[in-house]
Amino acid sequence: MAYRCPDCGYSLMAWLVKLEQFECPDCKQRLTSNSRRQFRRAIYFSCFCWLLFLSAMRYYTGSWGYAAVVSIEAGGILAVMCGALFYRLTLCVTEVE
Repeated sequence: MAYRCPDCGYSLMAWLVKLEQFECPDCKQRLTSNSRRQFRRAIYFSCFCWLLFLSAMRYYTGSWGYAAVVSIEAGGILAVMCGALFYRLTLCVTEVE
């Protein structure tokens, strides 16, 4: 996913967007991103996805033991993927006022 400067449209690098405040390399406009807040929300979303998967496995299998084993293996991978996708889709760059 490419991030762009809202002022000049310059393509920003991903490592730069992860900083809370930075300057656009092209137009020197001061910019800010919501990276820390969205990272925290992505962790919460990831935990929610894992608990949802655990409860679905418990409902499907009828056993807490088997549901825990499956959710630790497959549910953990699915939860991390959902959290990473949530983070990438909700990260945005705005101008400092």
